[in-house]
Amino acid sequence: MRTYHPKGIFRNGHANSIFSGAPVRRLLVHRQCAGFMRAGVGNIIPAQHGIRLSAVYNLQAGRSAPLVILMHGWLGCAASLYLVTLGDYLFRHGFSIVRLNFRDHGDSQHLNERLFHSCRIQEVINACIYIQKKFNQALSIIGFSLGANFALRVNAYTTREQLDLKQTIAFCPVMDPASTLHCLEQSLSLYRHYFMLRWKQAFYKKVAAFPHLYSRQTFDRAANLREATENLATRYAGFNSLQDYLDGYAITGERLATLQAAAQVVLAKDDPIIPWRDESRLCKKNTNLKILINKYGGHCGFLGANFSSSWINRLCLQALQKNRE
Repeated sequence: MRTYHPKGIFRNGHANSIFSGAPVRRLLVHRQCAGFMRAGVGNIIPAQHGIRLSAVYNLQAGRSAPLVILMHGWLGCAASLYLVTLGDYLFRHGFSIVRLNFRDHGDSQHLNERLFHSCRIQEVINACIYIQKKFNQALSIIGFSLGANFALRVNAYTTREQLDLKQTIAFCPVMDPASTLHCLEQSLSLYRHYFMLRWKQAFYKKVAAFPHLYSRQTFDRAANLREATENLATRYAGFNSLQDYLDGYAITGERLATLQAAAQVVLAKDDPIIPWRDESRLCKKNTNLKILINKYGGHCGFLGANFSSSWINRLCLQALQKNRE
């Protein structure tokens, strides 16, 4: 697959990142993918130990169609535009699609008492194992941003006996969370305001669901993303410090040394949120890991004409068809 070569405004990383979720694109996607969205069936997935995650299934007729799990980014959900567009495209090419919501995402705050944090990898592994057993076949995982980080950890933290995984495709994964947080702090204030607003809205829903466990003040007294992350990680998630929490879901060092299946990481040099140079600290001695670095693309953008995701769609389809048998 050739690297991403955009024209015009999409040679700007901020434009690619911002327009990927812009209202005009939302209107286009909802119109183009209306049938796929209507056909999606919501499900609750038992992830062991009483934990419940939600997901949306779009299944082909018959149980033999190849299965793909899509994982959204932080504060995204199964209805995020990048999951809907890719899911619709792959469904049209014969794949069954499961769009998984992480804990507290997709309006699922009421399903579990304890708060989401990015180190909750085991419940995501358990959900993938449940899905595989339900459909009795191997699966592939495609993730974006934090979802790409989760997808890579599922690959690296499971064995073939636990999870029959064909491959993982990871777009703009969080590699070193501390580095990503610093990058966010140095980038446009627009991104910080966006994440703080979305996070506050999500946390308030958690407070409404479990007022005896959580307080709005925990979030309100935080002046920025760093303080909010530290407050919630140390007060509610049991971490001793912010750094302990960030280190807990990093995939640098030897974390990817145990990848059990093919994993392709897709990065953009103009990503305003994920420092692409962190890829130099990934463990590359495992031959399952391949890295594709693009000059352009922004953060999970890679947009084409009419705000389409054609490049992402083609890349994923080619990779999945290659391993379809």
